Amino acid sequence: MDSTDQPYLFAAKIQKIWIMRVIDVPRDIGKAIARIAGENKQHIPVHGWIEGLPFRNTLVPRGGGNYRMHVHSRIWRKLHIDVGAAVEVTMHLDVEPREAIVPPDLAAELAATPRALTTFNSLTLALRRQIITFLEAAKQSRTRDKRIQLITKRMLERDARHKKIAARKKKGPKPNGGKS
Repeated sequence: MDSTDQPYLFAAKIQKIWIMRVIDVPRDIGKAIARIAGENKQHIPVHGWIEGLPFRNTLVPRGGGNYRMHVHSRIWRKLHIDVGAAVEVTMHLDVEPREAIVPPDLAAELAATPRALTTFNSLTLALRRQIITFLEAAKQSRTRDKRIQLITKRMLERDARHKKIAARKKKGPKPNGGKS
C-alpha cells in the first residue's frame, strides 16, 4: 500500500471555536500526514469519513506542530451531535488536485480583460471556488450574464485597489508626519 493511501483512524471530541465545530488531529497522525504531504505544507488536504459520513477537508495548523480540522455542519447536524461528542474519524491524505474549474463563459470574459484575469488567478483557491459557486447558483442565463459582468468588474476594482496601496507603500510616509 502506498503511504498516501494509508488510512489514519482515530477518535476525537468535537470542540467549538466561535461558531465552528472542529476536531484536533492526534499529534502523531498530524506529523505522519505532514511528513507525507511535505514538511513545508501548512494546509494539508485530506478526505475520509466521520462516523461513516464522507468529508473532504483541509488540516490547518493549530500551533506546536499540531493540526485541527473543521467539521462541517452537514455532518454534525446529520449525526445529531454537537460539542463534546466523540466521533470516529478515518482520514486519508488527499492527493487529487483541487483546482477550481472556471466555466467557459467566465473564462472568456476574464480573458477579454487581462487585468481581471490576472487578479482572478491571484486569488486563493478557496475564494476562486466561492466565486464560481456564486456564478453557478444563477438560475437564469440573464442573471448568470450579470454575475459574470459583476465578477469582472470586481476583479478590476480589486486590481486598482491593490495598485493604489502598492503606490502608497512605494511613495513612503509624507514629510512632516503627514501634515501639510
